[in-house]
Amino acid sequence: MRQAQSLTGLVRCLIGASVVFTVLANAQDAAVTPKFEDYPAGARHRGPNHPLVLDGEFSRSYRTRLRKAIALRKPEFAGRYIVARWGCGGSGCSIGAVIDASTGRAIPLPGPVMSVHPLKPQYAHEDGQELIYHLSSRLMIRAGDMDREDGKDVIEFHELRNGEFRLIKTSPYGRAPP
Repeated sequence: MRQAQSLTGLVRCLIGASVVFTVLANAQDAAVTPKFEDYPAGARHRGPNHPLVLDGEFSRSYRTRLRKAIALRKPEFAGRYIVARWGCGGSGCSIGAVIDASTGRAIPLPGPVMSVHPLKPQYAHEDGQELIYHLSSRLMIRAGDMDREDGKDVIEFHELRNGEFRLIKTSPYGRAPP
C-alpha cells in the first residue's frame, strides 16, 4: 500500500514537472524573435530576369510598376526575388510585391503598411524603413501601422515559403523616439 502511494506521488510529481516544463518552453518560444539566419534562401538567381508573367489580377493591375522593377533591378530578397514598393496615394501607405526573377511571377506583399516609421535602435543597421529583408533569407520584417491592426504599431515577421508569405509572429512595435 505504501509503495503504491509513493509511486502515485512520484507520478504526480513527474506530471507536474512536465506541465511546468511545457509552459516554460512555450513561453520562451513565444519570446524568441525570428532571425534571418533561421530562414535561409535557396540558390541565388544570377541570370537575366524573366519577363513579368501576367497570371493574375494583381500582376495585371500593377503591370507597369512590376515591369519597371523587373527591368531595372536585380534580386535582393530570398535569393531570387526583386522587391517592388509604391505608395497607395496621398495617405502615406505603402504596398508592393516581390517578383521571382527566375520565373517572372509576382507575389503581393502581405498587405499595406499604413504609415512609415523610423526604425528603432535594434534595426538601425538595416537599409529599409518599414520593410527589412536580406538576399540570403526568406524572412521579411514589416514595421508600422498595418491595415488590419486597427491603427496599432506592430512589427510582423513573415516567411516566404512555396510562393506565399506566411505570418510567423506579430509584436507591439511603437514609434522610435525622435
